[in-house]
Amino acid sequence: MMDAAWWGQMALVAAVAGAGGFVLGRAARLRVLPAGETPVAVPAPFLRELAARAVPLDLSLAPAGDCVSAAPAEHLGESLGRCVPLSLGPDGLLCELLDAAMAEPAAPELIAPGARVTCHFAPQRLDGRRVNAFTTVIAAVDAVADPPRLLLAAPSEVMAIPRRRHKRKRVSDQRFVRVRLWLAEAGASGVYFPDAPPDIWVNAYDGRHGEDNAITDISAGGLALEVRAALLPPGLAPGSPVVLKCSLFQFREKQFKPYWYAGLVRGVGAVQGSGGTQQGGLTRVAVGFTHVGVADLSAPQGVAWTAHGQNAIQGEGS
Repeated sequence: MMDAAWWGQMALVAAVAGAGGFVLGRAARLRVLPAGETPVAVPAPFLRELAARAVPLDLSLAPAGDCVSAAPAEHLGESLGRCVPLSLGPDGLLCELLDAAMAEPAAPELIAPGARVTCHFAPQRLDGRRVNAFTTVIAAVDAVADPPRLLLAAPSEVMAIPRRRHKRKRVSDQRFVRVRLWLAEAGASGVYFPDAPPDIWVNAYDGRHGEDNAITDISAGGLALEVRAALLPPGLAPGSPVVLKCSLFQFREKQFKPYWYAGLVRGVGAVQGSGGTQQGGLTRVAVGFTHVGVADLSAPQGVAWTAHGQNAIQGEGS
C-alpha cells in the first residue's frame, strides 16, 4: 500500500479533478449530449472528414448481429489493430493499416471479408452529440499492398461506446516500476520463471540498451510497453502468450513488490512520433491480462495461476 502522503496527494488531485469535471459537465450539457446507446445517423460528409483528417480507427471484433460471418465467441472484443481512413468511395471506407496486427494475425479467418468489427476513434461531435465509434463489416482485405489495406462498408450509424472496461493510467515516472516479460504460456511452457532470464527487460537493465525500454500505461486489464525493436524476441506477434513480472515500488516499505501476470499480446506496432514517423526505433507492445499469478516455488513454473477476474489481484511477497 502507498504511504499516507501519497494518498493525500491523490485525494487532492481527485478533489481538483472532480471540481473541474463538475464545471466541464455543466458546460457540456449546454453544448454536447453523449450519444449513449442511441445511435446517430451518419452523413457521408462526416466519414469524408474522418478520412480527410486521417483520424485513426482502433478495430475490434464485434458480435455478429445480422452479419453472416460470425466470429467465435472467445474472440469477441479482440483487438485487430489500428488503421487510418484514406478515402470514402461508393464501396465504403478505404483504410491503411498502421501495424502488423491485421497483416499477420494469429487467426486470419477473423479478418476475412464479412467479419463484423467495431471501430473506435477520437470523440467527435455530430448533431449536438459526442460520438466515438461505429460498427460495420469488413468488405475486403488487400494483404498484398504495402502497407496492407482494408475496405470497410460505410456505416449508417455512429454512437458513443465505452472504449475501455478498465481505466488506463499513464506511467510518468519509470523509476518506480520494473517489468520482465517472457514469451511463454502460463501453465504450459517448460519455464521456471523465478530463475529464468526474461526475453524483455523494462527498467531492469540487462546491458543491451534495455534502459530505452519503457512502460507507457497500465490498467487492471493490461499494459503497454515501448521496446527497442532490436530487443524484441523472435516470434512476438499479436496473439502470442506472454508472462510478466511487474514490480512496483512501495514507498512505505522502501522496496519493490512483485506481481505476476499472464496474458496475450494484443498489438505490435511502431511508436509514432510527430509527423507520423517512427520514433527512435521503438515498438509498442500491448498486452491483455488473462491470468494472475502468485509465487509458488513448488509449482512447475514457480508461479500458481488463477484466471484473471476470478479473484482479487494480489502481489506476492518479496
